[in-house]
Amino acid sequence: MLREGKTLPIAILLGVAVATGGDIGLADLDPLGKASAVPAITAVGGQERLANEQNTIDIVQRYSPSVVAINVTVEGQRVNPLENLPPELRRFFRQFGQNTPFTPFSQPERVIERAAGSGFVVNEQGQIVTNYHVVAQALRSGSTKLKPNATITVNFRGQDRNLPVEVVGADQSYDLALLQLKHPKDRPADAIPIPLADSDKIMVGEKAIAIGNPFTLESTVTEGIVSAVNRRQAAQVSGVPIDFIQTDAAINPGNSGGPLLNSRGEVIGVNDEILAPNGTFVGVGLAIPSNLVQARLGDLQHGGLVKKAQIGIQIMSMADYPEKVRKFLNLPNQGVMVVAVAEDSPADKANLQPAQYAVTGSGQRWPVGGDIIVEVNGKTIESAEELQNIVYSKHAGDTLELTLLHDQETRTVRVKLAVLKQ
Repeated sequence: MLREGKTLPIAILLGVAVATGGDIGLADLDPLGKASAVPAITAVGGQERLANEQNTIDIVQRYSPSVVAINVTVEGQRVNPLENLPPELRRFFRQFGQNTPFTPFSQPERVIERAAGSGFVVNEQGQIVTNYHVVAQALRSGSTKLKPNATITVNFRGQDRNLPVEVVGADQSYDLALLQLKHPKDRPADAIPIPLADSDKIMVGEKAIAIGNPFTLESTVTEGIVSAVNRRQAAQVSGVPIDFIQTDAAINPGNSGGPLLNSRGEVIGVNDEILAPNGTFVGVGLAIPSNLVQARLGDLQHGGLVKKAQIGIQIMSMADYPEKVRKFLNLPNQGVMVVAVAEDSPADKANLQPAQYAVTGSGQRWPVGGDIIVEVNGKTIESAEELQNIVYSKHAGDTLELTLLHDQETRTVRVKLAVLKQ
């Protein structure tokens, strides 16, 4: 269910009782308001098209065959309510139900859960990128192996065949997964890899083309612009902050995992979430930047569930503290306060000190008395987000050198990142 004012993953989730369910401008205006130019028009088969329209058509014809519909099915049994009763009551209800309309109530109910999303071919091996949340319900906990009675299949454009796939790797933190056809030769010849763009070079106002399968409507194409870049939001699946690309190209449930393309036919992002007040798309879609996809692709290809390496601390940006609190306690304007330290974590082993007490300022309590991280590997840290980005770019076993400030004294410690026990 879409919740008001929230960003939501946009795979379609279908319960057992639910049915499966270009810019066109005539002229540019000069500063005086006079028509100064007319967009180029291309004649194709006797029909005139604007250059921008032809560009979209060319991209769709080339890369739409590379976008797949993903179908997830999980079969199971709903727990028999009688099994939760004491044995004497179970016998009573079963006896009572033998010759009554309530007999079926005593039998386990067969349940089929479904999900649907999109994905796209990313390399010559025919591997397919999608969102983790599209396939998550079919996977065993902490694994990329399928649950018993779970299946994941894909359909290429114009094909009725349900092709089985395996989950090669999954990264829950960044809501990404990599799929592989069980029979790679089943990939159609025209399903070619879609190149990844350098998302750091994206400009607000660029064209954005989304291809996917909203509401199971195969190969749906929508177009808009890049509305914003570096739109920082916590991923719905993991809570990890991501600097999303924001677009007004219409994306809806079922577009999850599909590509967001630029005018060169390159993937600038993977469609992931929408803002949907009152359950209605309002023109704010979020896509995982292609550079983040590129950075995680190696781990996904390595296989298995990518585990997030951590220091094991909770932190707050010193810049968020009221100025009067910083001045009163002689605290720095930058860096991050260590608010809490997880037991037996890398931070605990390196003897990082958490906040010992709190002061009240501007109507809020501010943790103080702990270590303040002011540098990482010799680089000044301005905010909690900056430190998080550094940690999330590393792997378990990597070492960070932290410069700490405590009671006006500095010290340096080395912290070896690790996957924390849940």
